[in-house]
Amino acid sequence: MAHPDEAFPFPFFGAGEAGYYMWAEVHVRFGRQPTTSQRAVIEDTVPPPLRGSVSWCGGRQLMVASGLFLHGALVRTYPLAAGENDRIGDDGWLYAAPSRVAALNAAIESWLLDIHRECPVLAAYRAEDPDGGGTRLSAWHDWSLGRLPELLPELEPLLEEGGHATSMARGVLAMARRAGNLQGLGVFAGNMLSWSDGPA
Repeated sequence: MAHPDEAFPFPFFGAGEAGYYMWAEVHVRFGRQPTTSQRAVIEDTVPPPLRGSVSWCGGRQLMVASGLFLHGALVRTYPLAAGENDRIGDDGWLYAAPSRVAALNAAIESWLLDIHRECPVLAAYRAEDPDGGGTRLSAWHDWSLGRLPELLPELEPLLEEGGHATSMARGVLAMARRAGNLQGLGVFAGNMLSWSDGPA
């Protein structure tokens, strides 16, 4: 777990060394609506493998995602480390070498930090992909879970908004629930969250 005094510039739920199966996506919630020029910079600097879809929702919500063949994009974008090889899995899919996957993870974090300097990021979210081996969650993710109480006033309305914003809010809360960080904050009722006191 992150040291309580260790600080990061904004919460990034799902931070760490992620594995991917077919595709990848990252959600970003900005503290305010970026200007037209800021949006242009944000879009122009998206890591190349995640430019398959660049979708804004409600002015402050951004989702970037790869196409279906993420690993092919990784092979085309990032260099291969010495001693490594890409491979074809038993399922017939191409899997990029670990160094290429690590390069994407590093590029995502670098991009998030860069766009935060362009327009403040309220929070970012990347789901774990169980088919890709999940994510080796980092101290940044652990620290982010501790910021959840102050984010709840922002996240709760998003549960009803629809679209990418709702996907991010539900994903963040599901991560927190699995980590045991919803105690005293709310309980799940079906796919929604009831903000009555009680165990998660």
